[in-house]
Amino acid sequence: MDRRRPRVAPAPSAVIAQGSAPLPATTLPKPTLAPPNSLELMNSVIKFLRQHLICEDYQLTLLALWIIHTWCFRSFPTTAYLQIRSAESQSAKTLCIRILTALCDSPLLLPGAHWRSVMENLLTPDRRVVPGKPLTCAPPNTILLDECHHTFAPSERQHVLGLLNTGSQADCNYVEGLKQYCVFSPKAFAGNARLPRSLASRCIPIVLRRKKPSDVIARFNGDAVASAARLAGSFQSWVAANAASLAKIGQQAPVRVPVGLSARQQDCAEPLLHVAELIGGPWPEKARAAFMVAFNLADEGLAVELLADIRAIFFLKEDPSYLSTQDLLTELATIEDRPWAAWRNDSGSARRLSNLVCPLGVRTKNFTKGSSSTFKGYLREAFLDAWERYLPPIPADWPETRARMKREAEAQAAMKN
Repeated sequence: MDRRRPRVAPAPSAVIAQGSAPLPATTLPKPTLAPPNSLELMNSVIKFLRQHLICEDYQLTLLALWIIHTWCFRSFPTTAYLQIRSAESQSAKTLCIRILTALCDSPLLLPGAHWRSVMENLLTPDRRVVPGKPLTCAPPNTILLDECHHTFAPSERQHVLGLLNTGSQADCNYVEGLKQYCVFSPKAFAGNARLPRSLASRCIPIVLRRKKPSDVIARFNGDAVASAARLAGSFQSWVAANAASLAKIGQQAPVRVPVGLSARQQDCAEPLLHVAELIGGPWPEKARAAFMVAFNLADEGLAVELLADIRAIFFLKEDPSYLSTQDLLTELATIEDRPWAAWRNDSGSARRLSNLVCPLGVRTKNFTKGSSSTFKGYLREAFLDAWERYLPPIPADWPETRARMKREAEAQAAMKN
């Protein structure tokens, strides 16, 4: 039986969200109005994203720069991919993809697509590289895969991975038989599972959190799509007005690339850093800081956050030599706005705790209470190496904070008695 899915065409709403028909690949229209002020434009897109998404400030910075980058990616030798994921379900990954679809240049949204469908949509005749003939590369220009855990298998030996990995470099073509294809373009992936390692290494991680009941965001409805279309028109005008500058800086190294990035992380960062430099104002520094945070937490983002909370728990308890798993889970559940706030004090949560800290070199230990009672817990000493490697030093005012919290707890206990 033929298991292939039919070819997915670009959603009509994606075209409507741009406010115009797809543009030719190699030209941009001359802006009919005065180009928008760069800083005002970025403030507008940040405001729009903040109205509809619960994001950290550094994530908003990266999303805003990535959106503009989709309108000028051909000015650079590399392009940036996004990996949109979350620790828990219902954390607005699909909403984020929908918003990007409305704001990016000539998008193609492929929700839950089979890998064959992805390849069929990208290996089109207009993307074929023929010696001696100009490459047209007609739209779509921005590829967005939602629920991509349906697309990828865990293995690195997948045809679609080879296709997508080549698309991050302008001078790399995908080879199928005797044919070559150019699939160079920005791409975003959202799903419940981690991406295969080779693809994840080419992505900027955007780790979303579930909305709290107290968080207020606007619905992404028809009015929001219309606002996004107006913003998209401003991006188009800004890129057209700055085409000469983009072409000039595109082949140069950015100013002050963040220290410690891997080669692939630098490939992701460079086009966005160039855009930030052209925008000016506080944006170059904001972009560098955002990349440092995003990539430092790329592999162990959730684990590092858990590590920080565990250190705080030990510190506030005056650094006991160990804590039982049961006591640690009880304390973690009291921390609001964390995935572990919903954990229960059971074997399933204990296993989730262990799975997060084990890759950082921290393992449970059996303890004995009395003559026969045995329980599992964590030595404080086992965390010291991970705390030093992944966390900043303890703030100087923490002892005062601990003493104050202890006094408040004692006062509350006295009032109850």
